[in-house]
Amino acid sequence: MQSRILLISPSGPMCFIDYLTVSEGMAVLEELKKAVNINRLTEMLYEFRLLRLMKDKLVGIDHLILPRFDRKSVNIFLDSCCPAPTFL
Repeated sequence: MQSRILLISPSGPMCFIDYLTVSEGMAVLEELKKAVNINRLTEMLYEFRLLRLMKDKLVGIDHLILPRFDRKSVNIFLDSCCPAPTFL
């Protein structure tokens, strides 16, 4: 594991997914950013936070703040852990 994305709710962290490389985590966060249409907020409601493993600790490198729970972004997040099978 080289990177991790945390899903954080107003009451605290909900879950996380680990990625083998930082570029995998960054790609998922970029996909999330493209999928949601939000304005900048002063109050954090839901957040996806990308962390990078450096030596023996996790360091934040990017984040996406959402104004409300967004099913589409959560589906993208969960699919990054277990991609849907493709059939020919």
